Amino acid sequence: MNNIEPMEQPEDSRLLTRLWDWIDITTIIVVFLFLYLAASLAAFFLSGARIDLTTGDFSSEGDPFLLLVYSLMGTLIAMLVPYFLMNLFRKRHSLAKLGFTPLTNGWGWTSVWLGIGAAVIRIGIGAGLLELFPFLAEGAEDLSEMFSFDVTWQAVVTGLLASFVVPVYEEIFFRGLIHNGLANRLGVWGAIIVSSAIFGLFHGFPIQIITAFLLGLVLGWLYEKTNSLWAPTICHVVNNGLAMGLSLLSLFFGWEM
Repeated sequence: MNNIEPMEQPEDSRLLTRLWDWIDITTIIVVFLFLYLAASLAAFFLSGARIDLTTGDFSSEGDPFLLLVYSLMGTLIAMLVPYFLMNLFRKRHSLAKLGFTPLTNGWGWTSVWLGIGAAVIRIGIGAGLLELFPFLAEGAEDLSEMFSFDVTWQAVVTGLLASFVVPVYEEIFFRGLIHNGLANRLGVWGAIIVSSAIFGLFHGFPIQIITAFLLGLVLGWLYEKTNSLWAPTICHVVNNGLAMGLSLLSLFFGWEM
């Protein structure tokens, strides 16, 4: 009797379970946009800012620290609620299935080093682009002012939120939901590129769009390579932590950045 060798199965380059289809992703994005708009308006008014309906001018009487904190918390709600709604009404996927699974083979430290490298490269590329194309700085001053406070503890709290809270909910949304769903139709690299582009556009300002897109490529690759959301989250935390750390040092020591 001849021994029949089993047919080799083609190796799937995607390690992650495909969780979301196009209906899911469309629903997630629509719910997010609605909640994000509502949360942004709520943050604006809760911080004490106002708008003159006759002229369309915004008042500057609002508390910038409260505006920033409310905005961050509102974004957290807008990014996490779609996931919980999907679990409640459509598909049940645990956080473990979403990608919060243990890292193996030293990927934790790899993610740390990639976070450091990404931060350095982003700063270098950002500085170079601003030198060549000054118009990309549009809005950057407004962003700097948002993270500049007269009271030290407000700057520290802001830095901690941006470093340790923001990366977690952004990774759940952009990698765990958007990237994961896009991979169904676009494949691994299509999902990495498109989700990174959406991640970049979310950051709003021209130079931020470019540098966040580049960071998104690293985060998406880590998500795919490790089959875990912890890897891109760690990388994101380190990247944001370095940026906020430099901002705090410039505040404390009066450095020009």
